[in-house]
Amino acid sequence: MSTATVVGGGPAGLIAAEVLARAGVTVTVYDRMPSVPRKFLLAGHGGMNITHSEDLAPFLARYGSSADRLAPALSVFTSSELRAWCADLGEPTFVGSSGRVFPQSFRATPLVRAWLGRLGELGVTLHRRQRWTGWADDGSLRFSDADGVSTDVAADVVVFALGGASWPRLGSDGGWVEPFVDRGVAVRPLEAANVGVRVGWSSTFADRFAGVPLKNVALSIGGSSSRGDAMVTRAGIEGGPVYAIGAPIRSGLAAGRCVVEVDLRPALTVDQLA
Repeated sequence: MSTATVVGGGPAGLIAAEVLARAGVTVTVYDRMPSVPRKFLLAGHGGMNITHSEDLAPFLARYGSSADRLAPALSVFTSSELRAWCADLGEPTFVGSSGRVFPQSFRATPLVRAWLGRLGELGVTLHRRQRWTGWADDGSLRFSDADGVSTDVAADVVVFALGGASWPRLGSDGGWVEPFVDRGVAVRPLEAANVGVRVGWSSTFADRFAGVPLKNVALSIGGSSSRGDAMVTRAGIEGGPVYAIGAPIRSGLAAGRCVVEVDLRPALTVDQLA
């Protein structure tokens, strides 16, 4: 029987393990944290937005320049199929007013518990507190435990599901970049995503408006725009519409000029405002 090693116990790694196990492959998952999937569990504290109910074409458009590359995958595992997958684990979902999809429990824990149980039934082995540090001389994977003891692992198939560098304390520290670069693999620099933007508010503005919600506003930069609810913070502004235009904001900053326009009343015309 073929063997597979999955490096990373986040949602991507766990779903890869499930697919491989269903195909009859003997799967072992390694993760550096004491429990998995840590960031997924953290997301459950904020309502657990799992996917979006919109049609495939606009859904793909949200991925910008990556849309064509991701289209084959998203076409064979749609948001409807993801919802069915959740329901099969005993966690039915619903569509919110924004079109976003949430588990009815608004929690991640029940879904994770059922998912890990399913993986166990499929014969998937999970090794926690095992940090991948690179490759051994013979090409096998090298892991180090909490005591610094190294173990070399060989498999027929290796899946890297290593995440980014957004939550070091939850395991996403970007530590995989250096071993890949040392191996001669080209790695694009990691960039911020799904984050707020810093704005140079005056202390008077920050004192007065930090924490004030901006309801149903429109943010735009260049030819990209997004609507929804945002929040003024002492550091700047954050929220769904900010995250949605993160890519053009990064591009603007890299080019040396970034102007984001905020329409506080996008549903009204100029005449109506007057």
